[in-house]
Amino acid sequence: MIAQIAGYVLLLSVWAIVKIKALRSQHKVKEAAVYGCILGLSALVGSLLLARVKLPSFTEPARLIFEPIGKILLKQ
Repeated sequence: MIAQIAGYVLLLSVWAIVKIKALRSQHKVKEAAVYGCILGLSALVGSLLLARVKLPSFTEPARLIFEPIGKILLKQ
C-alpha cells in the first residue's frame, strides 16, 4: 500500500511540475498557484483514500452552514 501511495504522489508531482512550468511560461502565475494548491489538496485526499482512512463527508461543512439558515427561513 505504501508503494501505491508513493507512486500516486510521484505521478502527481511530475504532472504538477510539468503543468505549472507550462503555465508559468505563459506568464500565468496566479493560475499556476491555484492549480498547484488544488492539485496538492487532491493529492492529500487521494493519498488518504488510498490508505483507506475514513474521511468525513464533504457535504458536512455545507450542511453545518446552511441548516441554521434553513431553520430561520422556515420559522418566518
